[in-house]
This record gives sequence, C-alpha cells and structure tokens, in this order.
Amino acid sequence: MADNNLYQTGELADACGTTVRTVQYYDSKGLLAPSGYSEGGRRLYTEADAEQLRFILLLKTLGLSLNQIKGVLESPNSTTVLTLLLDERAEEISRELDEQTHALGILNTARADLERFGKLIATNKPAMVTRMIDDRARRTMWIKMIALGIVMDTAWISTLILGIMTGTWWPFPLALIFVFGVGMWLVLKYSAHSTYLCPVCGAEFRPKIRAFLLSGHTPYTRRLVCPCCHEKDWCVERYHALPLKITPGECVPGTCHHACEVKAGDTHANA
Repeated sequence: MADNNLYQTGELADACGTTVRTVQYYDSKGLLAPSGYSEGGRRLYTEADAEQLRFILLLKTLGLSLNQIKGVLESPNSTTVLTLLLDERAEEISRELDEQTHALGILNTARADLERFGKLIATNKPAMVTRMIDDRARRTMWIKMIALGIVMDTAWISTLILGIMTGTWWPFPLALIFVFGVGMWLVLKYSAHSTYLCPVCGAEFRPKIRAFLLSGHTPYTRRLVCPCCHEKDWCVERYHALPLKITPGECVPGTCHHACEVKAGDTHANA
C-alpha cells in the first residue's frame, strides 16, 4: 500500500483480487473514480474505494449489469434499489434453472429412447415433452403397483397366518379374491396404457390380454408375437400417460407395414 493508506491502481487491483484493466474499465464507466492523484499524476484510491470495488465485483458476480450497479451506487435509496434488483435477478435465475432442468429432462429422455429403442422416438420438442410426461406416468404407475403389491401380500399372508394360528379360515379365501381382483385390475390398467415396438418390422402394437399376462418380460420389454409380421421376439414397451383406444391385438395406426387390420381413429382416449 502507498503512503497515507492510499492504493495505486495496481495495488488496488491486487488487494481486491482483480486486474488493473478491470479497475481502469470501471473508472471509465464512472463506477470507481480515484479519490486523488499523486504528484506524478497516478491515480490514488482509499480503503473506502477498495470496499466499493469489492462491492461492484460482488454485484457483477451476482449477474447485475454495469448500468444496474451504477444505479445502486448513485441512488440515495441504494439498499432498497439493491434489494429489488436482487429479487429480480433471483427470479431470472429461477427461470433459467427451470429451463435447464427441462432441457436436462429432454436430454435424459432422448438418451433413454436410444438405449431402449435404438432410435429417437420423439424428434421435436412437443413430442419430447409428451415422452417426458409418459415416463413420469410410468414411474407413478410403478409406485402404485409396488404399494398395492405390498397391501396384497399383507392381506393373504396375514389371513393365512390367522388361519394357521386360530383355525379361522374364512378371511383367507376373501383375501385371495381381493388379491386376484386387484391383480387383474392392475394388469388391465397397465396394458391399457402400453404398446410394444416390434424389433423385426418396427410396428407398434397393443398385445392381447392373454399374451400380456403369460409372456416373459423385463421392466422394459416383453416377448410377444407381432400382429403385423407375426414374428415372436422381445418387443420394447412404450408406456402412454393417456389410455389407448387401440383394441388388444391391433397395431397403432400408421406403424403397420404388412397386411393386418388397423383400427382408424385417435390412439388416445380423452383425458
């Protein structure tokens, strides 16, 4: 530091963790005028100037423009002005985060499509948004199935134990009826939202309930006979947020390339 607790330009830049060029730039914009000059004409800055520079650098880091910073420094109500500007900046950052989160969701959905289907199912933004909604609906359905599965297991196991321990067996068949009914409801509900992509001909179809029940499957595939090319293979599942109007055993209109019956009309029921 120079004599009398004054900084020259380079010393000020070092003390505030910035560059000489930045200090000079803020000076040219009227944000940081020197408090005096040396006998040789060098700019001199006080500790108060250093604090002001640190304040400017902080506001710049927070995303405020130089004009906004200048308005804060010149206003007699600088605290109020700064509060309003920071609130506005917080809203901007929140919107940017939402946009980035949405973009990340689209990216993850596109990557999942490539992994499951070997291609992008949705190729424009509206279609990709629909795919994201479909994936969220699938996850929600899985959670419901797990929760109901726990209830179903609890029902038949607890009534079985009750029968063994007390000899009271009448609740057990009721529990089995409950388990069977809820299980069938889950199957019908899940199948009403699901279609499958044939890896042989590329047709998308909804399988018949019997095939849906009895076929081997993984979380994202099911071994089915395609109604379009009649080949049996592991078909990739697509879950739709809205239930489908396609009759079991039929292809989605526009995806069948062979001689099979295709039902005309919309693929989705009204919400």
